[in-house]
Amino acid sequence: MQFDIIEKGQYTVIQINEARFDAKLAPSFREELENIKGNIRDHLVLDLSHVRFMDSSGLGAVMGAYKMLRNTKISIVNPQKSILDLLKLTRMDKLILSHPTIESALAATA
Repeated sequence: MQFDIIEKGQYTVIQINEARFDAKLAPSFREELENIKGNIRDHLVLDLSHVRFMDSSGLGAVMGAYKMLRNTKISIVNPQKSILDLLKLTRMDKLILSHPTIESALAATA
């Protein structure tokens, strides 16, 4: 899995640098999240700018992050329309808010 982790004050940004967030990527995402969960700050921002496709496994991995990090706010930034539609269809958009940019996600909780 290709990703970058950026620490910004009380925020941890994980930028996923993959075109597909699917069954092939989801297990490694969960493993990486498990490895860094002790270092994640108050607000986790998942930057999906590069992700063009997400299936139910990717969605499950994001939901797993939500459950694993119960006391951490989680936001998604720059999801493609198909991913935003998937979040709305599954009503996950009520649990994990989407923002157009990292800056807007950070400003929403500032």
